[in-house]
Amino acid sequence: MAKLIRGRTVVEDAWRDAGGAGNGPEILPLATLLATVAPDQQPAAPLGVSLQPGDEPTALLPYLERLELIVVEFPKVGEGRGFSVAQLLRQRHGYHGELRARGALKRDQLFFLARCGFDSYQLDPAEDLVAALAAFDTFSVAYQRGSGHTPTLRYPAQGL
Repeated sequence: MAKLIRGRTVVEDAWRDAGGAGNGPEILPLATLLATVAPDQQPAAPLGVSLQPGDEPTALLPYLERLELIVVEFPKVGEGRGFSVAQLLRQRHGYHGELRARGALKRDQLFFLARCGFDSYQLDPAEDLVAALAAFDTFSVAYQRGSGHTPTLRYPAQGL
């Protein structure tokens, strides 16, 4: 079983990609979800979906209440669209399930991924997950609002 970071802990991943080996609930590609699960259909098993950089997250809106996991793929270094997708899903569309970042991700990105609303992370296989946990504490304050629980630095109205 693969390992990932959930919250601030390294855990075994119970989910598997559709068609992959092993037991556990499946993560369906967006196209498969849309083709095989009706928006009003109650799934018999936990429902998870993966989004590629070119996928439109608004296609998930009829399913959001039933999705337990949304995986946002980062297939290559420098791919940043997933940060915006996370913000949209959390802040605009109110998704409350598990939101996972997966792919060519480095420990240096964990703090920023968390600020955008991700709560689980499958980093590049070369990354040491235990050592990566320290990245959550890289910064103590943030200037911009975010989806996480990091305090926001505010200046007083006078004295700027």
